[in-house]
Amino acid sequence: MAIHFDVQAPFNFSTYQYMVVLNTTGSGKTPSTDTLQTNWAGYSFALIALGNGGTSYAEPVQFVTNSNPHIPPSWLRLGTTPQQFQYNADSNGSGTEFSLVFQRSILKGIASPSPSPTASPSNLWTFNAFVTQASNGGPWYFLDSMGAGGPIDPQFVSPTLCVTEPFDQTFYGLYTPSDPTAQIISIEISNNPISPTPCP
Repeated sequence: MAIHFDVQAPFNFSTYQYMVVLNTTGSGKTPSTDTLQTNWAGYSFALIALGNGGTSYAEPVQFVTNSNPHIPPSWLRLGTTPQQFQYNADSNGSGTEFSLVFQRSILKGIASPSPSPTASPSNLWTFNAFVTQASNGGPWYFLDSMGAGGPIDPQFVSPTLCVTEPFDQTFYGLYTPSDPTAQIISIEISNNPISPTPCP
């Protein structure tokens, strides 16, 4: 899979981190900024670009819940190889787009959620994109999301992505925060499976 994340003005990694949160459970829930009200529903994994000053890096993380849904999930970094996870900090040459290319297999995770793990990730995913203040591991202060309300309601409702089929879709942010370096312009998600199969 590949993701292109575009913002209005060049990234500010000293102040913000930029993330795409994926729900791989098949529940259909869209990750939202209302994390306490929804008990972190839809938070399976995140692909996060972050850094210090002029340098940045990206990492995949798994959200591991516990028996108390009101407690924020743990932030578990997933070890990857360059073949599994690639980050281009300036894929459009203007400092306003980064891209990630990754194997879906890294999002199987290494920890089982509580109280009961699922046998394997679903082929039907949902997502949301966020800009948050720079914080390694959360909790976060949200500045933007894909929804018209940005950090607050109304929230974005993700389309369902069938990750066993090829697709290339672009989704546009609907909110304008005061800082253009925190404004999501678009998220492009593309998928090109080796052996495409339709979702049920």
